[in-house]
Amino acid sequence: MIAFVLLALLLTVLALLPVVLPLFRTARARGQEREALNVALFQERRDELEQELGDDAISADQYEAARLELERDLLLNTGNEGKTEQRPSRRLALVLGLAVPLLAGLLYVQLGATDFIDLPEATHAAADEPVVDTDMATLTQQLADRLKREPKDAQGWILLGRSLTMQERYAEAGAAYEEGLKNVGDHPDLLTSYAEILAMQQGDMKGRPQQMVRRALELDPDAQGALWLAGIAAFQAEDYAAAIGHWKRLEAMLPPQGEAAGLVRDNLAEARARSGEPQALAEAVPPLRLRISLAPTLAAQAQPDQVLFILARPPEGGMPIAAVRRQVRDLPLNIVLDESAQLTAGRSLADFAQVEVVARVSRSGSAGAVSGDLEGSAVVDTRATAPVVIEIGRARP
Repeated sequence: MIAFVLLALLLTVLALLPVVLPLFRTARARGQEREALNVALFQERRDELEQELGDDAISADQYEAARLELERDLLLNTGNEGKTEQRPSRRLALVLGLAVPLLAGLLYVQLGATDFIDLPEATHAAADEPVVDTDMATLTQQLADRLKREPKDAQGWILLGRSLTMQERYAEAGAAYEEGLKNVGDHPDLLTSYAEILAMQQGDMKGRPQQMVRRALELDPDAQGALWLAGIAAFQAEDYAAAIGHWKRLEAMLPPQGEAAGLVRDNLAEARARSGEPQALAEAVPPLRLRISLAPTLAAQAQPDQVLFILARPPEGGMPIAAVRRQVRDLPLNIVLDESAQLTAGRSLADFAQVEVVARVSRSGSAGAVSGDLEGSAVVDTRATAPVVIEIGRARP
């Protein structure tokens, strides 16, 4: 089981690059920095999960659930910093992609868990061309071979169809979905994934994608991916009341402080604004005022030009909500985390009662934590008005 999970994860990484890079190539420099930070932090948490699995600290099921949630975080936290005219297609890509969260997996392998990056022009140009990597094709074939032996695996057919689509092997992808439906039957997730790919190809939800989503909801009225796409279909048809209905139903199923719920609320706000439905004002929270210092006992281990990352994330883990970058020479440091430090629109400190604030001196200069990095942290009430003191007083093992 774990071997297949890792195979599926690697397939997803290799498949995503040619589709994701064009979405980001028009992003502003600050957006690229924030996305690179998200990617590096995703790697850090993913490595921690693998270590916990290897140490038998968590079960395979717990690992899988945590990994999928982390991938959903990454999907929701990338792609929001482009030009205004690019936002509708980017939002569509995000919402469509969320229908099957596995598709977000391990983007960090391609973008790199290093310093904040600017994608070179050569990469931008290459992203416009079909990319079919030999390893990608080999892994895809291995998955196809496995499905010949296990044809009732709906999720396997979904992954195969997506992998082929990302290689621009559209006819084969369609055939894979058809074969999956023939072997599995009208499975809600399979129908939803197929509808998503068709919608991405044709640019809207009209026709067969909408029919598939309706069928998926007939089979499972609580199918979250289908509710997402049904909302999109209604929104595109300017039936904002129907879109609100689908997304309100979905919102009720999600943890209120989770990233997915934040994106649902974003879409609901847009639909309500267009429909004229009144909206409740979000509760304002004061900015987090922080006092960061380096313990004297560790001063000799830090260099003035080393990078200092300060980030706020949910106490239970996951992708950071806000982050800033400074240098050791700035310590001791008084700093404020507010909306300007948010890593993505639609997800703010106001969505959380508490956050964990981490101050880290990076030995590598990248956002991903490594052994030897100097750290300090504290769990903070987001409604607190008094400054929070954090001392960097330990080295990561």
